[in-house]
Amino acid sequence: MTSQTIQDLPDPTTVPTAGFLPRVAAYLVDQFVLLPVMYAIFYFMVERPLLYAVIVLWALQTLYKPLTESLFGCTAGKWIMRLRVVDRGTHRKIGLNQSFVRYLPFAVSAFATLFVQIRMFEAPEFREVTDLELYVNYMSSFPLNQNLLVNICNNFPVFSAVWLIMDPWSRALHDRWAQTFVIRVVPAMSPPA
Repeated sequence: MTSQTIQDLPDPTTVPTAGFLPRVAAYLVDQFVLLPVMYAIFYFMVERPLLYAVIVLWALQTLYKPLTESLFGCTAGKWIMRLRVVDRGTHRKIGLNQSFVRYLPFAVSAFATLFVQIRMFEAPEFREVTDLELYVNYMSSFPLNQNLLVNICNNFPVFSAVWLIMDPWSRALHDRWAQTFVIRVVPAMSPPA
């Protein structure tokens, strides 16, 4: 990757980048899309404990964003919000490598979460957790969830996303690393009849 200077970037008024709120809305839609996977992770953590199923479902949830962005140029949330992830230089769909670079802050958080979930799963006291309320209480009191490093890792995506508020091109930190833009899809004008 090359260093980015202001001279290398287009005029911010010529790139229809998506701002903070549309991207947050797309993220929330993606979380809704992933609800069945999140429920399945809870199910295999609490209802029918099976660590291998938790790991497989975690991998599925983790690969959703980078794979959909590289294959389709957007996640389901971005598609609904009419947003696309494009290469900074070509304004075309990004490749798999760029999508994984964009995913780095989320990967840090995902791996920290998996580490904590495995440690929780292995704790003898966790066998007494039988419902959602006990799960939430146990999770909030679990020592690793109160660890400073784990909390920093889990909040890394937030730090990356907040960066886009200050950037004239509405780029998050992960957009800068991967040299991408998230743009609004502007509908094509139909010719007059």
